[in-house]
Amino acid sequence: MISRAEVVRMAELAMLELNEVEIALYQADLNRFLQSGAELRKVNTQEVRLSSHVGRASSRMREDVIQRSLPQEKALRNGPCVVDGCFRVPRVMEDVR
Repeated sequence: MISRAEVVRMAELAMLELNEVEIALYQADLNRFLQSGAELRKVNTQEVRLSSHVGRASSRMREDVIQRSLPQEKALRNGPCVVDGCFRVPRVMEDVR
């Protein structure tokens, strides 16, 4: 069972600011998730053949073909902001130092 303190610690590690209601909701959701896993572990799968796919689909992957890549100037042509050969995008995280 996930404790309130563990939810708070996970939120800190993920840099999330959660209020008390959100902490309680996440705690309940995580505990339901773990309970589902515990229920699945009880299922007897001894007679089930191992497989990498659930269905009987065959691989539809294409063969790798070596070819020239897009030139950098063409790849960057439609970028809204290009600096020193790179796309410049808005900052999405704060500096945590």
